[in-house]
Amino acid sequence: MGVLKVHDLAPEALAETEILEEVRRMLISDRDASVVANCLIVLGEIDGEAAVATKQNVYGLINRIKDFSQWSQVTILETVALYKPADKTETFDVMNALEDRLQSSNSAVVLGTVKVFLHATLSLPDVHQQVFERLKAPLFTLANAGAAETAYAVWAHLHLLVMRAPPLFAMDYKSFFCRGSDAPAVKKLKIEMLTAVADDVNTYDIVSELCEYVTDVDTVIAREGVKAVGRIALDGDQNVGGIVDRLLQFVEYNQEHITAETLVQVKDLVRKHPKWIDQCVVAVSGIEVETIVEPEAKAALVYLYGEFGAFMPEAPYMLEPLLDEFDEEESEEVRLELLASAMKLFFKRAPEMRDMLGKALAAGTNDANQDVHDRALMYARMLHRDPEAASRVIAGYKEGVANFTDGAGFADKFATQIFDEFNSLSVLYRKPAFLFTDDKPVAVPRTLEVIEVAAGGGNGGSAMMGDSLIDFSDEPVAAASSSKSSPLDDLLGTPGGGGAHGGGGGSGPGSSHNLLDLLDVPMDSATPTNASIPQTREPLALHPSPSLDAASFQARWSALPPAPGCAAGPRVLTLGANAASVLVVPPPLISHLATSGFATMASGGAPPAIKYYFYAQAADGSGLFLVEAVVNPAARSAHVVLKTDAGAARGAAAEEILAAAMSSFAA
Repeated sequence: MGVLKVHDLAPEALAETEILEEVRRMLISDRDASVVANCLIVLGEIDGEAAVATKQNVYGLINRIKDFSQWSQVTILETVALYKPADKTETFDVMNALEDRLQSSNSAVVLGTVKVFLHATLSLPDVHQQVFERLKAPLFTLANAGAAETAYAVWAHLHLLVMRAPPLFAMDYKSFFCRGSDAPAVKKLKIEMLTAVADDVNTYDIVSELCEYVTDVDTVIAREGVKAVGRIALDGDQNVGGIVDRLLQFVEYNQEHITAETLVQVKDLVRKHPKWIDQCVVAVSGIEVETIVEPEAKAALVYLYGEFGAFMPEAPYMLEPLLDEFDEEESEEVRLELLASAMKLFFKRAPEMRDMLGKALAAGTNDANQDVHDRALMYARMLHRDPEAASRVIAGYKEGVANFTDGAGFADKFATQIFDEFNSLSVLYRKPAFLFTDDKPVAVPRTLEVIEVAAGGGNGGSAMMGDSLIDFSDEPVAAASSSKSSPLDDLLGTPGGGGAHGGGGGSGPGSSHNLLDLLDVPMDSATPTNASIPQTREPLALHPSPSLDAASFQARWSALPPAPGCAAGPRVLTLGANAASVLVVPPPLISHLATSGFATMASGGAPPAIKYYFYAQAADGSGLFLVEAVVNPAARSAHVVLKTDAGAARGAAAEEILAAAMSSFAA
């Protein structure tokens, strides 16, 4: 350990000696297990954990693992998890040697072994599924036998595995039933897992169990029970009538927190399954709006009054006291929903709503909140300009919602990264390590959520995306189009009025191509061109942590020419052999390219056209490299355009670094 201290104080002095070579020798040959464990820690800190995970080191450590203390075994298992077996035989050799570690009384050892098994079989789907089946028994035993703190850690890891492959745990649903001795946090995890594993066979038993939790003295658990029943009803396509009946019965409990959560679930239910509207309307008609305090529940009830007021005789009169007290309502969400519902109900029952709508619009236009003010002003102008068009837009027929993309949890967006960090705090916090540590190896990617993508991903496709990845200023970027911008362009923040799908491919200099439109380039529209690269190579080292803001990226992309290999069209790069099985969402490739110096500005889309914008910077600060990549996982190909201000030689060198990184991904 003294070597590590010297390295921290004077790494240059240490490099001039043979001490590190001696430490590497001791890692393999020293007879004392504690010495070997310390050598592993030291080399992991100095050389990096991945560099230590060689076949020679891994096999030597595995063969002696019983000689080490339990906490040293955890360190060894973390190193083994980084090792990639060369073939299936080697994978089985590693797992057979560590099989008995699954019976350890130390939860960290068990979870470390589980991580090794899971990561070693990622490239073997059939074996990977068998590993899931093998790991269930020791994990359930450990979760039910340990202390409360240990139990939560194990259940959190089980939760990650269940969410990754719910069908594999469907037969074990009774293992997720809550016990009276379970901590509230554990109960919450179990309820989420019960919801995930529900299928045609076990749904009745699961819903019956969840209904018991609705009466729990802990209001959080009670609400989770209601939410779980609502989610099962929402996800079911057929034969969910009994589940809907049970959900609506919760209104009769006359408990504020239960009624509030039921209203939220009913709102989503009727949006996705309109056939249950009649039952839901009858159930909520008796609810007095004054008894609902929570903003989300109140907004849900107001929504139901506005959307289905034609079937609820008392709807206008239930809205009236809320509209009269519009100025006193503290929740922005409720005030916005009141405006929308008043408009909807006006087009259905104009005589009763005329005065109330006028009061609501007047109060809304005087509201201090900008969103509420703008919404009221928009409604007023729509009524003044064309009431019939306003009726079609606001109160027109609505089809059932196929999917609720806003229902995806934060942890779901980083599921792959959290799985890679198995047996760490990332699983407990349900977020990747870079979000709660000081380490910042990559810029935080904000992935666009695609609601709808036209088949084929061609130019005619459309996509509704989540929050903007890049906030552009009101000033036009350099070299932007001088054409007059429309009000819609102003609202969307498109620089210089450049349309998302308009005018050319947007890759050439001076283009006003909107980088936020991540799906406007089809995989088949670009002609693959591999232009010749100059034979002369200039050495290039990339900065490990490049920095660039979104506005600068947009401006430079518009102004810079493509690098030599991309000058005549996108250059086609080949991904690793296992890319199709790994690359189903952006994060894996983002993390991989970050190790080569390419950070992510934006990403989005879905197979077969996942689109990325990367950037890199020369280590000496003399050049900037911007990349647009459209990736087809099934074809293991990436259509790439790279732009740079560093000259042709360095641009070619950056292309080769990128090509090498792409080919090594999922290899």
